Amino acid sequence: MACSVAPDMMKLPHEMTKVPPAPSPAPEEEQMRLSDFEWIGHLGDGGFARVSKARHRRTGEVFALKMSFYPDPAMEEEAKVLSRAAGSPHVIECHALLCGPAGETACLLEFMDAGTLGRVLCRRRGRGIPEAALAEAAAQCVVGLAQLHSRGVAHLDVKPDNLLANSRGEIKIGDFNTSRILYGGAGERLQVSITAGTSCYFSPERFAPRAHAGPQGAMAADVWSLGVTVLEMFTGRYAFASGASGLELELAICHGEPLRVPDEAEASSELRGFVAACLERKQTRRATVPQLLRHPFLTRRDVDASRRALREVIVETL
Repeated sequence: MACSVAPDMMKLPHEMTKVPPAPSPAPEEEQMRLSDFEWIGHLGDGGFARVSKARHRRTGEVFALKMSFYPDPAMEEEAKVLSRAAGSPHVIECHALLCGPAGETACLLEFMDAGTLGRVLCRRRGRGIPEAALAEAAAQCVVGLAQLHSRGVAHLDVKPDNLLANSRGEIKIGDFNTSRILYGGAGERLQVSITAGTSCYFSPERFAPRAHAGPQGAMAADVWSLGVTVLEMFTGRYAFASGASGLELELAICHGEPLRVPDEAEASSELRGFVAACLERKQTRRATVPQLLRHPFLTRRDVDASRRALREVIVETL
């Protein structure tokens, strides 16, 4: 792993995963400059940006500061995507877009004190996430995708390392480098590239040369990635061999044994069915996010017990 019929049944799916309010809002954007923040620690690096933990000097509020290594229009696009999702409880909040001394773009993001679910899995040293906790994590992720899709955004890089967690047991979708806006200004359906992202979480259709998709296809790609992510979080290991080449991944995903919860695993039929619904190779047979919101793996869980179990898993890795 690199260092995922009670009263509640009467609620709408999005009401079953409500969480406490987000931390205090950022200071007023017009008052903020990079010099207003003090560096606290390093959180991670990507191919184009570094993420740091930073504190606003005047208010003491803590944020994640994502700064590109050089002037990067893609980060401005990421901020644009995040602005569409503003206020979604299971999508990371972007408080401001700042500019560095050499023209670098910086996003001031909500800070999640438990890091990513990838980090949580790493700390568990090959032990997957127990099914009760996994049901809550999956529910929050599905609601996050529903929020994004309803705002006309496909994430296109769903994986444990892009799912952020905090010690309150909240999961939020982050890192929108490869995300795409699915509708034009007049509401027209756009054809977007789906070739960027992390190939071991690709659905079969994403391996086509210069693969593009309309809104439904891009959303279906997110569902597949979620299925691989839930499977990985349950088993505690990658779905594919680490270091597999692009061709090996394509052959395995498109033509190999279908991905599923291992037969020998102690798993409920609901979990097995949820993963199978996400990992249908044929896009038209794959579950949609609205269908996943109604899936028994989410709707039949003991909500309070699942939330407690998820918080315990997260807190024990801090």
